[in-house]
Amino acid sequence: MRWDNGGVHGDWATMWPAFAQAYDELVSPGPPASEPGLRDELLFCLLGGHGITYEMNRSAMAVVAELDVFSERHGADALWADLVGALSAPRFDPPRKDGSPRRYRFPRRKATLIVGARAWVLGAGSLTDRLAACACERDRRAWLMSCPGLGPKSASWVLRNTGWAHDLAILDIHVLRAMAEEGVIGEPRLGADYEAVERKFLDWCRALNAAPAAFDMFLWDWQRGTLRPATAAAAAL
Repeated sequence: MRWDNGGVHGDWATMWPAFAQAYDELVSPGPPASEPGLRDELLFCLLGGHGITYEMNRSAMAVVAELDVFSERHGADALWADLVGALSAPRFDPPRKDGSPRRYRFPRRKATLIVGARAWVLGAGSLTDRLAACACERDRRAWLMSCPGLGPKSASWVLRNTGWAHDLAILDIHVLRAMAEEGVIGEPRLGADYEAVERKFLDWCRALNAAPAAFDMFLWDWQRGTLRPATAAAAAL
């Protein structure tokens, strides 16, 4: 067994049973998110990516949420200017070594993206109605990918985190590295065919008797070295 992370590095078949119950409880399915929850998750997703850490993403979301992005009272140009202003000031986590806040990366680019996504959302009407009308989770993802700024990974993220999908893979680098370590894929990169890599991940989950959402969260915590204290304590019992 190879424990790295301070612990195991790669022996997932041995590790997962020790954590399965705790992570299953963390992602136990509830009712799908309502319209406000979907819009919030979409905005959070749009603020991430491109080297933006989870901590910066979360602090940026707190700032941008105050602008009430999806309100119809905003003109597009005024909203863009407000977003650029809000994202340009040095106010974000995680703090630097000297304790000073960080600047958000690419504020103008993200403002443009969010304004475009807002127009798409307002044009779509009810996101919940549109998702409920889709025949399956992959159809939901395909429709959501028509939103500016959303590819298959980010659309899967929105759907999984809001309870509108359970068997889609969020193929972030933490998952790809674990798949490469296990020999499920070769290089820890996505390549051109998202669904082909996704099928391999879901096959791996079935082999481990792991719910995809729970196993994904476990891999994310593990690879970052930030296993949740409650989860680690439960697994140690």
